[in-house]
Amino acid sequence: MNPPITDMAALGRQLRCPEGALAQEVADYIFASNEYMIRQTIDRLRLTSGERILEVGFGNGNHLSYLFAQGENLQYTGVELSEELISLAEERHASLIEQGKIAFLKAEGERIPKFPSETFEVFFSVNTYYFIQDLRGYFERLYPILTPGGRLALGYIDKDFGERMPFTQEVFTFHTNEALGQMILGAGFSSLEIASFTEEIVGKGGRKVLRPFHIATAIK
Repeated sequence: MNPPITDMAALGRQLRCPEGALAQEVADYIFASNEYMIRQTIDRLRLTSGERILEVGFGNGNHLSYLFAQGENLQYTGVELSEELISLAEERHASLIEQGKIAFLKAEGERIPKFPSETFEVFFSVNTYYFIQDLRGYFERLYPILTPGGRLALGYIDKDFGERMPFTQEVFTFHTNEALGQMILGAGFSSLEIASFTEEIVGKGGRKVLRPFHIATAIK
């Protein structure tokens, strides 16, 4: 799937927060580009029945059917920067909202909304950490809202590969696995594991490219 914008700087800004007339098209492009990474991240959560899940950056929400197939009576809260994507998700998942299984919330900048302590068993996010300036502080704010034994999973593109992309030059900041792991552990998490994957994607001009990515998991 080709990106909906040819201006690479503008595409990078839209990937951070899809907005305006192109919001849905950008979100669909993000999902098409990252579906495999999203599913792999969900798989590594090893969800069990009744768990409460927090996701930051749910995009078009097309992965939620896969998420809810992983366990019974799951409770999901999704956080997004884009008001357009929140409206889209609310429309697409109206029945699950009515059943009390899903809630969508607006993010304020890079801060996680305030939740009571020990609200979630699970946190995951895919391709979002690049946009957070105080990433160590982000993990520190996340830590208390997870239950003891709560699980974290982050899916993200390899630093060297990501920095070569033409649309990542403005609003993206990449970290090595070592630096990212140190921030997660420094926030109090333990049992850090980082799994590495490679997938084939379609690049510029239809050229096939191997994209390395990683999934970091940790436990409170």
